[in-house]
Amino acid sequence: MCTALTLRTIEGNHLFGRNMDLDYNFKQSVILVPRGFEYTHIATGEAVKSKYAILGMGTIMDKHPMFAEAFNEKGLACAGLNFEGYAAWEKDLAEDKINIAPSDFILWVVSNFESIEQLRPVLADVCIVEKSLNENIPIPTLHWMVTDKEGECLVIEKTEEGLRVFTNHVGVLTNSPTFDWHITNLSRYLGLSTHQPKEINWGDEQLKLLGVGAGAQGLPGDYLSTSRFVKAAFLRNNAALGNDEHSGIVEFFRILNNVSMVRGSVMTNHQNYDITQYTSCMCLEKGVYYYTTYNNLQINAIDMNKEDLDSTEIKVFPYRDALAIRYEN
Repeated sequence: MCTALTLRTIEGNHLFGRNMDLDYNFKQSVILVPRGFEYTHIATGEAVKSKYAILGMGTIMDKHPMFAEAFNEKGLACAGLNFEGYAAWEKDLAEDKINIAPSDFILWVVSNFESIEQLRPVLADVCIVEKSLNENIPIPTLHWMVTDKEGECLVIEKTEEGLRVFTNHVGVLTNSPTFDWHITNLSRYLGLSTHQPKEINWGDEQLKLLGVGAGAQGLPGDYLSTSRFVKAAFLRNNAALGNDEHSGIVEFFRILNNVSMVRGSVMTNHQNYDITQYTSCMCLEKGVYYYTTYNNLQINAIDMNKEDLDSTEIKVFPYRDALAIRYEN
């Protein structure tokens, strides 16, 4: 289970990131892939090179980077979220299509395109194929959220009905069911408001407010994907925009903290606790990847522009999961 989010600052910085909710650690690290890095398509075995430098959270297996979310030097970003019960992949390669494995989709997007304007027309030619890097790695069930520094945002889903591309006007994505269902479901919450309702009389009884926040009474608070979508959309679309990058980051993390999972609150069918392993935020204009972890609430940052983007090697940054405390005396 995960929640992805976009947010804009008054100055025009575009932020994108997610909560990674899992009952296990997948040995994740922040990874920098340089321009011109050669990798092999999982689906076809074809050797290709990345056009752009890429920064994001993921893991490297058999020298192959696999991202949970990432963005490139041009400001195009993509995140994959669990889509269990709905994701459906093609069994065979299609001769007249661009064949992509689910685990490669993010890498394909951010290594080849500068913007959604470039990406959107190509998606009609994509075939997502049921292929894995090796037999020990399960094929993920995902849908994807893509955004850029123009503020455009898409959701891409492959189901039994085919590949569908949605324009995402609310800037939020969670998990199953399909994105269009989530959007329709928002209509059930038209009565939610950030404003206080007026006090009224029922008969001769005057009903008085018991405190602030009554306008949002009925806002979901459980951890279901459907509930997290509503809550994140409400908070995101009512948030007071930060003036600049740093104030925007504060609001970004605050919103995602409101839909994060506390250890012990969600038990999976495997009898493990589902927790928010990490929360990420990418500033698409500045080229900086920020993240916190479940154990370390201090914000860690990696600036793409301070690295050699023409290097010949992938760079892996340590995953800072130990509690960090600033002592004042």
